[in-house]
Amino acid sequence: MFYKIKALHKAGVEVIFHGFYYSGHNKPNDELLKYCKETHYYRRNKNLFRLLFSFRPYIVSSRNHKSLLENLLKDDSPILFDGLHTCFYLDHPALKDRKKFVRTHNIEHDYYIQLANIERLWFKKEYLLKEAQRLHSYEPVLQNANALFTIAKTDVAHFSKYAKTIHIPPFYITDHVRKDVNKSGFDGRFILYHGTLSVRENEKAAKFIINEIAPLIKHRIVIAGKSPSSWLKNEASIQENVKLVASPSEIQMDSLIQYAHIHLLVTFQQTGVKLKLLHALDNGKHVIINSKMDDDGLFSGMCHIKDEPAEIAKKIEELMKTDFTDALQQERKTQFSLLFDNDVNAGRIIGEIFSKI
Repeated sequence: MFYKIKALHKAGVEVIFHGFYYSGHNKPNDELLKYCKETHYYRRNKNLFRLLFSFRPYIVSSRNHKSLLENLLKDDSPILFDGLHTCFYLDHPALKDRKKFVRTHNIEHDYYIQLANIERLWFKKEYLLKEAQRLHSYEPVLQNANALFTIAKTDVAHFSKYAKTIHIPPFYITDHVRKDVNKSGFDGRFILYHGTLSVRENEKAAKFIINEIAPLIKHRIVIAGKSPSSWLKNEASIQENVKLVASPSEIQMDSLIQYAHIHLLVTFQQTGVKLKLLHALDNGKHVIINSKMDDDGLFSGMCHIKDEPAEIAKKIEELMKTDFTDALQQERKTQFSLLFDNDVNAGRIIGEIFSKI
């Protein structure tokens, strides 16, 4: 969202930002004042009544604040709701004649069902399943939007039944300088999987790599990410060629991403676009993904797509003997910039929002 705001500002759009925050998350930040005409913050209402009894999804009903509606009614500017969870006022009668657009992040009810399927704690599983039901029932509210902007190309067909739907890839940092980092002790060629390891989806992917891929190869595999469970640490310790790096520093993670010879990124949830894949493509070398990590062929020209453990192991052996040359890097950079050009993608949003106004 931050890079989207920067790109819209660069294109001359006056952005009025409305955001919800709660303890330890999304705190008001003056940095946005560089790119926004105004910023307004509202405390998210996280009470148990909303969780248990609201007919709306909890992620929606907890983002309801009368001051937000009052501020939205101060002018007649188009409104961009970033995510279904922000759409509490999308169908409000007072906004009936306003231009309204929604940036969809996922097919949310599918995402919550998949989260429930891999959740081990019964009360969290029950919450996720209940939330999925509410999200499925609530999703038709999107009919009140003039157009929808999907992050994932695969989501276009699903959302087109509600409104005009346009695929706009995620906005990504494009003005960074590649850091000069040390190898942090990881000399030679190794394979890297990284992600927030406390997230069940990522933990499942790490377990798959440890138990299904590592036994088939002799090359070193590094699993790196925040807050791995004791269970995952134990799984990693069983395999001699697996090293788990728990909660690495930013410098160490940058080092691992740059120096890994192969990034192995798998998922069992085909939802959205994984930002860790963009990091690997932008800063890393060879990348292997599975089909569910791809987005309707969007990454097929930049990644090697394999699903079965034996296929993945075979591709690893091949790539370990293949240098990631300057020519390969330039080819990927060209393809990457075609998809993730913030200025171009901001222009597409602007063209839709401000057409016929």
